[in-house]
Amino acid sequence: MNLASQGGDSDSNLLFVNFNQDCTSLAVGTKTGYKLFSLSSADKLEQIYDNEGEDICIVERLFSSSLVAVVSLSSPRKLKVCHFKKGTEICNYSYSNTILAVRLNRLVSCFCSS
Repeated sequence: MNLASQGGDSDSNLLFVNFNQDCTSLAVGTKTGYKLFSLSSADKLEQIYDNEGEDICIVERLFSSSLVAVVSLSSPRKLKVCHFKKGTEICNYSYSNTILAVRLNRLVSCFCSS
């Protein structure tokens, strides 16, 4: 859910919250980066990654892999695909319109722009 586009609480640090495709992890975009949480236990939310940096308004993880797609508020037309465990950017794409959503699966990557 993209909270940045919903005009939510301006004091909140949250910009985006999303489950991965098989609901085994939770991705959270904030004004200071993004975090990934494991949902392997029903009783506990375990943080598995914390990236401090840009204001991330979209973050999508590919199943339980190390691949994430991110879009920042400061560059809303630029999509970055990263390997979060290695801390490397695999590729980035720039588009003429603002990216509204990103969806990943094992065969096709899809995005929506305005």
